[in-house]
Amino acid sequence: MVARAAELDLLDELDEASRDLLVAAETAPLPWVRWTPPQDAFLRLNPPTGVKLIRAGNQIGKTWALMEEIIWRATGTHPHFPTKAPPVEIWVVCTSWAQSVAIQGKFWYLVDKTQLNSRTRDRYKIEDGWGKDNPVASFCVGSIVRFRTTNQGAEAQAGASVDYVAIDEPPDEEVFRELRKRVTRTGGQIGMSLTPVNRPCGWLREQVDKGMIDEVHAKLETRNLIPMGQARPLEVVDPFTRELVPMDRAWIDHQRKITPAKWSPVVLDGEWETVPEGVFFACFDEVKHAVKMKGFDPKRGPIRYVLGIDYATADRQFGHVCVLSMVQQYKTAGGRTREAIYALDEVALSGTAADMEFAQHVLRMLDRNNLKWTDLYRIHGDNPVAGHWVEKSNLNTMRALAREMGIAYDALTPRIMNAKDAQRSAGSYDTGLRYLYEHIATGDAFVHPRCVVLIKGLNTWDYTKTHPYKDILDGWRYSLKPFIFAQDRADVTIRFN
Repeated sequence: MVARAAELDLLDELDEASRDLLVAAETAPLPWVRWTPPQDAFLRLNPPTGVKLIRAGNQIGKTWALMEEIIWRATGTHPHFPTKAPPVEIWVVCTSWAQSVAIQGKFWYLVDKTQLNSRTRDRYKIEDGWGKDNPVASFCVGSIVRFRTTNQGAEAQAGASVDYVAIDEPPDEEVFRELRKRVTRTGGQIGMSLTPVNRPCGWLREQVDKGMIDEVHAKLETRNLIPMGQARPLEVVDPFTRELVPMDRAWIDHQRKITPAKWSPVVLDGEWETVPEGVFFACFDEVKHAVKMKGFDPKRGPIRYVLGIDYATADRQFGHVCVLSMVQQYKTAGGRTREAIYALDEVALSGTAADMEFAQHVLRMLDRNNLKWTDLYRIHGDNPVAGHWVEKSNLNTMRALAREMGIAYDALTPRIMNAKDAQRSAGSYDTGLRYLYEHIATGDAFVHPRCVVLIKGLNTWDYTKTHPYKDILDGWRYSLKPFIFAQDRADVTIRFN
């Protein structure tokens, strides 16, 4: 009995110690993080140029390393080289407010909460970080970290002197020059983490090539995903199942499968340039994807019909087009909303076609699919375009449709909404293309054989703006806008071993 009691006491002590360890890891995870070789190389780099860069594709964990750097500098605890003693002022500069909130979340996850003052701890909210009004994290030692955005322009970055600037994703050259001035008087440094997308990066590449910026470049390879001193790779939360999966060779192969080959060098390997030639939708197989389907099972989830319209006033053979899509939303095993997509029909007229002619063809298309205008869930159309003799727009199209249907213009419902949101980032075009590519590659997007123009576009489009089948692909992409930019899209979460 005595031995059994001693054994139970030992188990209780181990259980208590495990709980204490878990609390410590959640409160201050940094001591438990094991960095990958690229992250470690970046953190050890003390750049003679005053600027260091970690350049990689998505999901390498480059931003995590940048957040670690600023925490060490804010607390004066950098283990690899001496930095200015606190208090210091640090700027974390992002490209947009949404990105800033995500970056603040990573900073919050890594930082030891006991090192932050009580006001900073109390004000943080997972939905919006420290808010839009001058978001700041203050440390007990007096250091402050301000989160700013580059879309405020170069002038917004002027005036102050700071000790360190952390830049996440490529800034404009003018903004970078202004930020570099901010650290000149203090003798501070700049750290950057980026994938060369969405902004011109030629000037940045030139500075790296000339030795004016020290960099660490990491490709999406297994060796770059295994933490130092460990044998297993990092794990990532699968966006569909919500289960942890290893970032191993099979995972890397899947990322290359669902990523357009043109973009793989940049978005996966962090290269400066994309591949210039070849068919964009290499994942499309006409035999496999251009098939007649009876439809979707209503029991699986809601089914919606959406329409996308693209306009051109030039005499393009297929410049005035629309695509009718059937979309079924369903839940994956992990509870994530996913779409099954079927391009059901198309209208493809010359760019010189009149609005009334286009309206007639659209209504005939709906009729042959046993649909009425009121059965449509959403309709999105391109920005207005004007030629010498005609202007095409959502407004004119709705007027033509109403006349053809014999109803008042104000009675037309649903309305045609703008497919291009001026408030969205420059990367929204590629976001839509990535969405289409990934759904085709994973067997969640198909095309009815009667959509001959769309099929031709999928078989031949080379990502150029002047391709004769670009407009029909834009129409399909516009039809899916409500789903491409849905709010419940989950960001990938990496777990450090």
